[in-house]
Amino acid sequence: MSQTGKPYASTPMGTSEDKPSSGSYHHGNLREALLDAVGAILEEKGIGSVSLREAARRAGVSHGAPAHHFGDKLGMLTAYTTRGFELFAEQLRAAADGEERPEDKINAVGIAYLRFAVEHRSYFELMFRSEMHNAKNEEFLDTSTGAFSVVTSIAEQLLAIGDDDDSGPRDPTSALPLAFRAWSQVHGLATLWLDGAITHFWDGDDIYELAQLMFEAELPSGSDGLSI
Repeated sequence: MSQTGKPYASTPMGTSEDKPSSGSYHHGNLREALLDAVGAILEEKGIGSVSLREAARRAGVSHGAPAHHFGDKLGMLTAYTTRGFELFAEQLRAAADGEERPEDKINAVGIAYLRFAVEHRSYFELMFRSEMHNAKNEEFLDTSTGAFSVVTSIAEQLLAIGDDDDSGPRDPTSALPLAFRAWSQVHGLATLWLDGAITHFWDGDDIYELAQLMFEAELPSGSDGLSI
């Protein structure tokens, strides 16, 4: 069973690139089956075992099928990471839409971010590695920036709250650094957790509990921010 819940093809395929003799693939299903195969390889053996030939073997199609759909290995990985970003953006938006206040939205999105990293690790560990995708691919660019726009939108809403207090209107360009700060916080936690680094310092087994403690933590009085 693949990461997306779709079964892999297990019956032998014919010699046609896109149609097995059983006729079970239709309307782009082969492309998705190949991407499912990539996910299975990643989960079982890691990135070093991903190849066009192995994806074809897993999907039960001719060796030429992946090249027909993706061109080369980088094209196949780009399609895989693009699909990951589509699911990622969908889950972040759902988390944001489930809350009313910007303060609650940003926390909910942070938890959704961590949940995606834990539950869809084979996507997460490739999506932010530049050598694993073609950054000039338009579909990849659209989906990845779409996911980040969820965070920037909430950052803008948080800044708008300050427009009503004594400090006056905020500089709208400061939404981006605020979004980067939130992104870095949860991405760093997700990466440290998946790598097992936090276990040296944290004896809990619930990443979401730890995240909530991080969200609620405040800098000492008088601190303007973190300096490294």
